[in-house]
Amino acid sequence: MNSVAVLSEVKLRHKKLGILFCGVVIFFLTSMAKVLIPATIFQDLLNLPMPVNRISALGAAFMYSYAGSQLLMGCFSDRYGGVRILLIGGGLFTLGTIAFPLAGNFYLMIFFRILTGFGAGTIFLGVAKLLAELYPGSFGTALGLVLLWGYLGPTVGTVPMVKLVEAVQWKLAMILPGAVAFIPLLLIVLLCRGVIKPVSRGQTLEPLLVMIKNRYMWYVCLASASIYGAYYALVSQIGQKIFSDVFARSSGQAAAYIMILTIVVAVNNMGGNLFLKLLGSRRKAVILLGTMLSLAGVAGGFLALRCGWSCAFFAIAVTAVAIPAGFFPMLSLVAKELNLPQYTAMAVAFLNFMAFVFISLYQNITGSVLKNFVPDPVSQAFPVQAYSAVFGFFLIGAVISLLASCLVPETRDRH
Repeated sequence: MNSVAVLSEVKLRHKKLGILFCGVVIFFLTSMAKVLIPATIFQDLLNLPMPVNRISALGAAFMYSYAGSQLLMGCFSDRYGGVRILLIGGGLFTLGTIAFPLAGNFYLMIFFRILTGFGAGTIFLGVAKLLAELYPGSFGTALGLVLLWGYLGPTVGTVPMVKLVEAVQWKLAMILPGAVAFIPLLLIVLLCRGVIKPVSRGQTLEPLLVMIKNRYMWYVCLASASIYGAYYALVSQIGQKIFSDVFARSSGQAAAYIMILTIVVAVNNMGGNLFLKLLGSRRKAVILLGTMLSLAGVAGGFLALRCGWSCAFFAIAVTAVAIPAGFFPMLSLVAKELNLPQYTAMAVAFLNFMAFVFISLYQNITGSVLKNFVPDPVSQAFPVQAYSAVFGFFLIGAVISLLASCLVPETRDRH
């Protein structure tokens, strides 16, 4: 009887590991999807024609929906369990991704981007839930490794996807992530028998109310606003356009610059821990470092555009913007230490929610700023003044984030 029970536990763990692997594959694809629209097909959407503010709205719809999933599914993930969460998220992501390029009008495109974003955010929570079940003693390290893998997704979403769009046209290329995601989703369906736990009772919105009342959580969220808002606006919206429009780089070269930024962020999901050790485990010092790097990067980008400095200088500046965008595991650690242990999951979900709210706001505001400038009727290139205005907004946001980081308390003695 004992050997049967042990064997059953071993089989259960093997099944969960298989499901986790499939979830991590889909997570990679969801990370890639964050930067595909509108960045990779910005020019194609302009040629439809589609107004620039509507193009920005397509990117923002994904981010707002992703953010919403963190609160809704974050509150109830304990009730439904990681496997059920993965099935919900994978189904929505696959459906939304495949249907988006087939939609016949803008409003349907927005709807399917909302489905895609909600599914993508739900996948992240499902993976995190399974990691907590399978690796309770090394959750932080396991999450860091998964985030490192996931953040390589945007790397594939730059140069390779630009080449694919050129080869097969944008609609077919945009279907591909959803089509690929269907395979691991099907494997999860086949493996989930006997693994899905019954829905438990008692989960309420109390953890969310605790987050809302904790003013220090708001300081951390504001500190991260510019870090993530400016970075994602660059990689998923205007970065490739700036390198093409202002610095006359080809689409492949422009995508290569953005790919470098995504690699920097991916590596820094583990590199943030190195900064933490170098600074004597002073969490606040790392947050200050991140906001100062973000401020220095957007200031450098603004000056490069405003003063006509070289492409190399601009590339270095936006690399500085990218470095702190890989600090999420460290910021999650601070959020965890600012709350009681029973609120850890909600603290991470709330931090992620606010990050994507600011990402969405930055994309909306960027689109609104660009709308005030007329692109070249032939090349559809925006004037340098348009991008200078956007970076002026980034600069204001970076100053606010730096001030907020000064108000975050030191938490290194709270563990």
